[in-house]
Amino acid sequence: MLSEKIRQEWKKFWESESRNHKELKPAPLVPQWDKTSLFTVAWMQQLVPYLSWKPHEDGKRLYNIQKCVRTPDIDEIGDERHLTMFEMMWNWSLGDYFKKESITWSVDFLNKVCGIPLEKIGATIFGGSKELGLWEDEEARKILNECGIPNERIRAMEENWWGPAGEVGPCGPDCEFYVDRWDAFGSADWLMDDNDRYTEIWNNVFMEFYKNDDGSFTELPAQNVDTWMGLERLAMILQWKKTIFETDLFEWIIKVIENQTWKKYPPYSVAEENLSEEEQQITRRFRIITDHIRGSLFLIADGVIPSNEWRGYVLRRLIRRAFYNLYLLNKQVDYRKTVNEIYKAVEEKYGDFRTNLQNNENLAKALINEMEKFEKTIQKWLKLLEEIVKVTKDTEWKVIDGEIVFKLYDTYGFPLELTKEIAESEKLEVDEEWFRKHMQKAKEKSKANAKDVFKRWIDWAKYLEGIPATEFIGYDNLELENPKVLKYFETEGSKIYIFDKTPFYAEWGGQTGDKWELILDDWSVLKIIDVKKFAGIYLHFVK
Repeated sequence: MLSEKIRQEWKKFWESESRNHKELKPAPLVPQWDKTSLFTVAWMQQLVPYLSWKPHEDGKRLYNIQKCVRTPDIDEIGDERHLTMFEMMWNWSLGDYFKKESITWSVDFLNKVCGIPLEKIGATIFGGSKELGLWEDEEARKILNECGIPNERIRAMEENWWGPAGEVGPCGPDCEFYVDRWDAFGSADWLMDDNDRYTEIWNNVFMEFYKNDDGSFTELPAQNVDTWMGLERLAMILQWKKTIFETDLFEWIIKVIENQTWKKYPPYSVAEENLSEEEQQITRRFRIITDHIRGSLFLIADGVIPSNEWRGYVLRRLIRRAFYNLYLLNKQVDYRKTVNEIYKAVEEKYGDFRTNLQNNENLAKALINEMEKFEKTIQKWLKLLEEIVKVTKDTEWKVIDGEIVFKLYDTYGFPLELTKEIAESEKLEVDEEWFRKHMQKAKEKSKANAKDVFKRWIDWAKYLEGIPATEFIGYDNLELENPKVLKYFETEGSKIYIFDKTPFYAEWGGQTGDKWELILDDWSVLKIIDVKKFAGIYLHFVK
């Protein structure tokens, strides 16, 4: 089943009369609801208020296919499954159906729509936790049995628990579906997450509890379902491919790179571990170029510009990694032509899928301009590295210090691969252990920051129960007459007012929140230092 057919079947399945879901319009990769969030990593970011209390205007049953960008694991790109930009297939129940329908429909879609044999489907469920004081999810096990999945293909695991995102909030057990691929991938032991033969394909999260400040759990009056499945992984399964890069979503990009670099992508028929070291290296470079140029085109299409800060820095890093991997495949490659050809391949595959990619050659130009800048600056960094090489050659150990390698990478953007290639040509080694240890610390810090952002959303959401959307009057009136205070609360040292209407702009895309003074009926003066918008509600931060 090709990717476009998968999208069509997903839409038809959820919009059918018996399931009656409404499609949510995909969000851009640049979040429009929270300026502090780097990229759209999940549609659930925007659904946080609706998971707790607020009715959604499109109803209780929702679905979509959302393009997402996740960046903490950029350096892991190059394996069989990881991507920077990917499509996630979602469906939600906001206080409507629960485990019975969710699990049954998941099995039905995989088996009856996608044609995956029932005997090839397994699942993991929540195995209980003494620490949390919660029991195994026997209800999920029973439903799976009723769907034709026996206990020998069900594994109970303590880690099958989602949330809360912060210290408190909605949370609950999850049921993860796995697909048995074929014998070449290992023994049929149904250990699922401990055996590469089984691919995790779909996660159903059942938010049936609220974790309180004291660590106890309260059953939610309105229980929610949040499920997600990667389109690229599903395509890999349904097209009987070993990796996502062999699917119709990527194969034409791979062919462009082959034609432009005069390098051959290693044969799909050979297991990766049986490839030579050089072939494994070539395979990884092909995947990095494919992923990074594709992802960069999507980011530029959604308004991101290469820079040294914030989103622009991530984009710049992706483009530069794509460039130097092209460079390492073939130092004589015409990268301008390569990018233009990849753009055509991506436009043909995604142009009709609610993107800004169609008939927009400026996207490729912006990417090429960044590569041209990098091509010039890389020569300066090569001179800097040459000096380091000279000093290292005079040492006893002939090893370039890991701290220097990390500084070259972190401060100047000089890739580890180029450092290693130059070092090896001079018969030197690189202290990769030190480098990777500090890379891991940097990743952990990045993930912690992302969790802090999500925790803030949860923290705000718990104060907003029953608050309607704020009426914005700033287009016609810059004065706020007779404002009605709907809510006042303090959190993390901030004092926040919510009014029924406001003339003040909130942070939105590149727009900075307004700062002003507001005189209330009792003649008290509020000095507004920032305005943020959350789920349609304007939060006025005052001093």
